[in-house]
Amino acid sequence: MNGYIRIAAAIGVLGFSTPAFAQHLSATDLDRLSQERQEDIGTRNWGPPVNPPAQASTEKPLPMPATCMSPASETSPLYAAPNVHARKVGQAGFQLAVTDNEVKGWRQVLLNGIHTAWIPSSELGPYKPLNPEHPVGCVVTGERADGTVLFTHPDQ
Repeated sequence: MNGYIRIAAAIGVLGFSTPAFAQHLSATDLDRLSQERQEDIGTRNWGPPVNPPAQASTEKPLPMPATCMSPASETSPLYAAPNVHARKVGQAGFQLAVTDNEVKGWRQVLLNGIHTAWIPSSELGPYKPLNPEHPVGCVVTGERADGTVLFTHPDQ
C-alpha cells in the first residue's frame, strides 16, 4: 500500500507541474511584447484620484496619567494583581504606560483604556528605544479609538 501512495504522489507532482514560459526570451523581447500588448488593450481611464476622507480625531485622554517606561528585560511578565503568584496576563513590550499607582514594590501598567496589569518596580527603567538611532523621548499621549494606548516620540 505504501508503494502505491509513493507512485500516486510522483504522478501527481509530474502531472500538475506547469512548464515555465518565456524563459527563452531576452529582456528586449519581453519589453517588445509588453508594448505590443499595451497597444492591443489601449489606455485606461481610471478616473480622478480618490481623496481619502479627513481623519476624525481618534485620540481621547487616558483614565489616569501614565509615564512611558521600558522593562529591564524583554521577557518581563505582567500580572493580574501585584503579586508574583497572580495570573500572568501578558508580557511587557519595549514601551509601557506606567501609572503612579504603586503597591508594595509593584507598579500598575495600562494595557488599554480599561485594562491594567502589574509589574515589579525593580523591572522598570527609563524608556529605551529598540533602535538606538530612534528618538529617546517617549510620551503617553492618550488612547486611540480602538482602546490602545497612544505613544508619541518627540525628537529630542
